[in-house]
Amino acid sequence: MHGHRPIRLLVAALFAMAAHIVLAQSAEQFTAWGDNAMALGEHYGASRYYGEALGKTPGLMELQWKYAEACRLSNQYGEAALFYDKVQKKDHARKHPEALRWLAEMQMSTGEYDEAAKTWAKAKQRERDKKGFTSQRADNGMDGCKLAKAMAADPDRFVTIEHLPMPVNSFSSEFGGRTGPDSALYFTSLRGEVNADGEVKDTTNYHARIFKATEQGGKWSEPAALPANVNNGRSNANGTWSTDGKWFYFSREEAPGEFSIRAVDLHNPADTGSVVLRRPGFTTTQPMVANFEGTDMLFFASNLPGGQGGMDIWWGTLVGKELIAPKPLGPPVNTPGNEVTPFLDGPKGMLYFSSDFLPGMGGYDLFKSLLGHASAGTPTNLGVPFNSEANDLYPAVNETAGTGWFTSNRAGSFAEKGETCCNDLYGFSYPHASVVEAPKPDTAEVRVRQEKRLTSLREKLPIRLYFHNDEPNPRSWDTTTTLDYAQTYRSYAAKRAEYDSAWHAKRGDTTAFDAFFTQQVESNFNLLNDFISLLEQALAEGQQITLQVRGYASPLAKSDYNKNLSLRRIESLVHYLERWSGGTLLPYLNGTAANGGALTVVKRPFGKSTADSGVSDRLDDLRNSVYGVGAAKERRIEIEQVQ
Repeated sequence: MHGHRPIRLLVAALFAMAAHIVLAQSAEQFTAWGDNAMALGEHYGASRYYGEALGKTPGLMELQWKYAEACRLSNQYGEAALFYDKVQKKDHARKHPEALRWLAEMQMSTGEYDEAAKTWAKAKQRERDKKGFTSQRADNGMDGCKLAKAMAADPDRFVTIEHLPMPVNSFSSEFGGRTGPDSALYFTSLRGEVNADGEVKDTTNYHARIFKATEQGGKWSEPAALPANVNNGRSNANGTWSTDGKWFYFSREEAPGEFSIRAVDLHNPADTGSVVLRRPGFTTTQPMVANFEGTDMLFFASNLPGGQGGMDIWWGTLVGKELIAPKPLGPPVNTPGNEVTPFLDGPKGMLYFSSDFLPGMGGYDLFKSLLGHASAGTPTNLGVPFNSEANDLYPAVNETAGTGWFTSNRAGSFAEKGETCCNDLYGFSYPHASVVEAPKPDTAEVRVRQEKRLTSLREKLPIRLYFHNDEPNPRSWDTTTTLDYAQTYRSYAAKRAEYDSAWHAKRGDTTAFDAFFTQQVESNFNLLNDFISLLEQALAEGQQITLQVRGYASPLAKSDYNKNLSLRRIESLVHYLERWSGGTLLPYLNGTAANGGALTVVKRPFGKSTADSGVSDRLDDLRNSVYGVGAAKERRIEIEQVQ
C-alpha cells in the first residue's frame, strides 16, 4: 500500500482552539506540535503547525525545510516548491543537498516543466556521483519534462476519462479500483466508519478498508465494507482474486511499515484467511493474480532485498494459495526509484504499473510493458489523459473491452485539504474499433450552437474571485506565482477563525464576514468551476475564446505594489485553468490544440486607484484594513468579459 499510509487524525480540539489562544503560542510550541504530527504521519496537520510557526519566525531555514517536507508529503506541491527553493538558495547543498532534487520534483508536479528542467540540470551538475540515484533521476526528470510537454500537446483524444461520483469517491482517499468476478467494483477507502445513525464514529485514526459498490442505470450504490474476515480493524487494502474466483487476495498492515499478503474465501464467513507472503520488517503489498502463459502468477510490490531499490515489482508462481519462488521482475521495469501497483492483462501479456522514477509528467505515472517469459520489455508511458502532473496509480485494464480503472490525486479530485491532497477513483473507456467521423453539421448550425455556448458563459459573468490580504506570495514584488486559485481559496478559508478573532468584541461584524465568505467567496468559487466546465465544452468545439480578467486590491499598500499583487492573483487563475482536470485546457492555452481551439487570458491589473475610497488603508487599523468586509470585497479579481 505504498504511498497510502492511513491518515491518523490529530485531536480536533487543537485545530479548533480559539484564535486568541493560537496567536499567543510561541513558534517553538507550534514547531513541537508539527514535529509530533509528522511522527504520527499527519503530514497535512504538521504543515498547518509549521505554517503557524513560520508566521512568527519566517526566515528560519530549518523551519522552512520542515514546512516544505510536510507540504510535499501532504501533496501541497506549490507550497513545497516555494519553500524548497528558499532552503536550497540559503543552504547551497550543505545540510539539505536533497532540497534541489525535491524542488525539481515539486515543479514537475505543478506543471512548471521549463523551470523543473533547469533545476534538474543544476541538481545533476552539483552531484558528484554521476551514476548515482540523483544523477539518474535528474536525467529521467529532464527527459520527463520534454515528454510531458509533448504528451500534453498531443493527448489521446479517443480515451474517455470518468471521475467516479460520490458516494463511491469521497473527501477521504479512495484507491485501487478493480472489477470483481461478480462485476462489482472493489476498492479501498480511508473513509471513517459509520454508526447506526449514519454518523461517522469519533476515532483517533482511520484504517484503510476494502469496499464494494455496484452501478445500475448510471447510478452507484452506497459502498459496503467487506466482512470482518477482511476488514479486521487494521488497515486492509488492494483486493484481487484467484483466476477461478475462489480466493480473495489482499494486503494487511501487520505492524507500522509492514504489510503482508493474505488470502480468504469470501463465500465462507468462517474462513479467517491465511498468510500468502509476509516478511517481518518489510512490505509486500498490492497483489494481483493473472494467468500468464498457462500458469497462475502472483504479482506484487515490495521493498524486499534483491530489488533495484525502493519499492519494486515482484512475481512468483501460485499453486493454490502457495507462492513459489517469488523474485523481482528486474530492469527495465524496476529502477532505483519506486515501481508499484502492478496489473497484468493476461491474454495480451501486457503489464501495467506505476513509477516515480521513469520519465513522466510528475509524481507517479502509469506505464505499460510487454511481458516476456523471463523478463519485461521497455516501459512505455501511457501519456495524457491517463497521466497528470500529480500521482497516477493502480491501473486495472481490460484491453479486449477497452475499459478499466486507475487512481489519481489530480486536480479535480474531491478534496478538503488542498486540491491534490487525496486519491480518487477514475474509470476510462477506449474504443479500439476504427473511428468513423460523423457528418459535420452545416456552418449555420455550428454558429448557432457556438453562440449559445458563449451566451451561457456570459450569463455567469462577472465572476469575482477573492483573496486574503497580500496573497498569494505576501511581501513580494513578483508578478508571477506557482500557486493556483484553488490553493489560495483554501488558504483563505483556513483563516476564517483569524477573521472571527479580529472581531470577537463585535459579534455582528463576525457574522457579516461569515455571510460574505459564504455568499461571495464560496459561491463565486463554485460558479468558477461551472464556468470552466462550459468553457471546456466550447473549446472542444474549436472555439477561440478570450477572457478579460481585471484585478483589484485593498488600499493598504502602494499602487505599484498592488498592481503586481493583482498580476499574481490573475496568474493564480491561469494556473487553475492550466491544471483543470489534469491539464485538459493546456493545449488551448499554449496554442497547440489540434482542433484550432484557443484560450487567451488578457490581464487587466488595477491597483489602489480603483479601491473604494471608504476602505481603511491604515496599518494601525488592521481590524478594518485587513479583516473588515469592506477591505475583503476589494481583494479580488474579476472575469468580466468573454469574447
